[in-house]
Amino acid sequence: MRILEKLTLENLRKNKRRSLVTIVGVMLSSALILAVAGMATSFQAMMVNFTKAKSGDYHDMYQEVPVAQIPLIEQNQHIENYYFSTPLTKQDLGADAWEYYQQYPHDIYNLENYQPFSQLPEQTEKNARYNVFVRYDQAKNATETRDQLLATLMQDTGEDINVRVNDRLMQYEGAMGETELAVLYSMAAIVIGIIVVTSIFAIRNSFSISANERMRQFGMLASIGATPRQIRHSVLFEGLVVGLIGIPMGLVCGVLAVVILVAVVNALLDGMIVAPVVFSVPFWIFPITLTLSFVTILLSCLMPAIRAGRMSPITAIRGNKEVKIKAKKLKTSPLTKKVFGMGGVIASKNLKRSRKKYRTTVISIVVSVATFIGLSGFMGLMKTTLELQYANSDIDLSINGGPVSLYEEVIEKYQIKDYAYYQSVATANPILTLKVNAEYFEKFAKELGIHTKDYNKVAILNDHEMTAVEDGGYKVKRATDLKDGDTYEVQVYDQETASKMSNQLNARGLVSIVDTAPTTSVKIPITKVTDHMPLGFESSYYAVLLISENYDRDLPVYTEANNFVAKNLENTSEIVEYLENLKEQSDQYDSVFPLDVKETMAAERRLFLLIGIFLYGFITVVTLIGVTSVFNTISTNIALRAKEFAMLRSVGMTSKEFNRMVRLESLMYSTKALIIGLPLGVLLAYGFYKALVDAIDFGFKLPWSAIGIAVVAVGVLVSIIMHYSVKQVSKQNIIETIRDDNI
Repeated sequence: MRILEKLTLENLRKNKRRSLVTIVGVMLSSALILAVAGMATSFQAMMVNFTKAKSGDYHDMYQEVPVAQIPLIEQNQHIENYYFSTPLTKQDLGADAWEYYQQYPHDIYNLENYQPFSQLPEQTEKNARYNVFVRYDQAKNATETRDQLLATLMQDTGEDINVRVNDRLMQYEGAMGETELAVLYSMAAIVIGIIVVTSIFAIRNSFSISANERMRQFGMLASIGATPRQIRHSVLFEGLVVGLIGIPMGLVCGVLAVVILVAVVNALLDGMIVAPVVFSVPFWIFPITLTLSFVTILLSCLMPAIRAGRMSPITAIRGNKEVKIKAKKLKTSPLTKKVFGMGGVIASKNLKRSRKKYRTTVISIVVSVATFIGLSGFMGLMKTTLELQYANSDIDLSINGGPVSLYEEVIEKYQIKDYAYYQSVATANPILTLKVNAEYFEKFAKELGIHTKDYNKVAILNDHEMTAVEDGGYKVKRATDLKDGDTYEVQVYDQETASKMSNQLNARGLVSIVDTAPTTSVKIPITKVTDHMPLGFESSYYAVLLISENYDRDLPVYTEANNFVAKNLENTSEIVEYLENLKEQSDQYDSVFPLDVKETMAAERRLFLLIGIFLYGFITVVTLIGVTSVFNTISTNIALRAKEFAMLRSVGMTSKEFNRMVRLESLMYSTKALIIGLPLGVLLAYGFYKALVDAIDFGFKLPWSAIGIAVVAVGVLVSIIMHYSVKQVSKQNIIETIRDDNI
């Protein structure tokens, strides 16, 4: 082994702590690259398996092929597998199903009593025709093989054979163009790009420190004949050794990460996804991960290697390359000396004269802080969106379109205690008027402090609604200036008109064609104006007027169908199953739509948790890569200042003053990083806010919890690393340290 390579290995062994931290950084980078790629391929495998289960494991279906010509397909060298079915007809399916089949041919396996068969019957009629399902050996060459088969069949039969392409399977297997698969891999590529860039930045710092530490050694070697190329080779060889150790460890950790993530995804999304995610890490991922990891290490080593090779022997031996700073730039504020003493002054001067050396450390912390705050803000937005999408989070069950008699049956059968049901009054007003069942209306009124002998005369108004603003988006504001005791005039349609318009109800309970319909004016005294909403409407952003179903005025409703909500239920799935069975048994319940809100919300929360695991897992690993850079920089620079610390202690600096100096340096690191990182993180969070909720203004909220966590974490991290590094240096003998020439 050449002498420079031996010296490189000896340097790695001598600096075991820094070498270990650098190897860990490389390992984390490789593991994260493989994990991202592995999860992408696992999701692809899930989509492929689902498509096969739903529409069949085939690429093309050749329709109504004469039995005599089927061998032409069977004998084609590019056909990997094939099976058959009898052609479906309109008589087999019925008019509606046939029309659906014409539009969606890949759903044929969902039809009852329809199964393909692997072999043709032994006895077949001479003029029989069959559908032939084929799977090609190379899906990417499907078009060419298909054209050849069709030309052969055309020549032999004299007729065109129709082909239905299982395009979804072809897309998920990567044989067709712009698909969800392309989006999946594009997202994976972007994330991997971020990982590579972040890793280059962090790992480069370690190699820069190593090269700077060996600069005198390089100078001495150059003075006795080592060429710049040999010196560059020495730095690159160090990167190769680190990679040969760290990358295989990263590959193993990456595979384990995919196994764990697949299990977590399946556990959290059970029942939400169409098919379980399967562990799939194809062989091609490993050479790609190896290549990207070595490219990361190469780019990390390249600049330190070039800089080491260019430095002249005299400059390298003297070690004064980095010490070129004017005295006036080292001036410190008198306040620093007054507050922190001489130790604070020395700390401040050291930070100023080492700006280039510590810049990478500060930026590493900044990247971690900004990423954490930005993605935490994104998670907060997702939580807000989830709450708005399922605003009725306090309820467990919702049923739409059913008559009161059905609700009474369900209430009695399942002993439901907390419930309410509503009907929309047929009005021409922009404010929706709802009739509420008497029992719940009285309970709700009492919650608002309304106490009376006759709740059939009470009207409760919530006029807070979401309205459009000129610059886009929406704002929540009051729709009226009414107050308690005022009268609200309602324009009511007659019952005949209401019945005709009942099918025109939109999502808000209003109808679209109402301008020409006659109305009657009804004045309703407002008992209470409130910003509280009843059960099932807790977070709705439109104005509503609530009255009892027994209100003492004649107010026709659009339809007899009601909206029913209930909470504090244990058996929501059982109730939904019961209602679905009723729908199958009787046409009178066709318009009834039950929703298991409890399970839906639980599933959404699991999805939210899963996204959080991915995001915060990504943040954690990227932060750990950054921490390796911070640790190497601080610990190595403290070690290089061992002689400086020994001299300070030798001239009388007390332990108290020394510790104060270290604390101030920690404070300066943390403060500088936070001053830059916190605003960047907030800007990133605001960018997510503008991108995701531009249509609806939720109101931007600062992620205070994430900011607090970042401030505490940075302070604790820097302090621990500083004190650990100083403690290691303090163990050295003062005299021996001063005598050490660091060669």
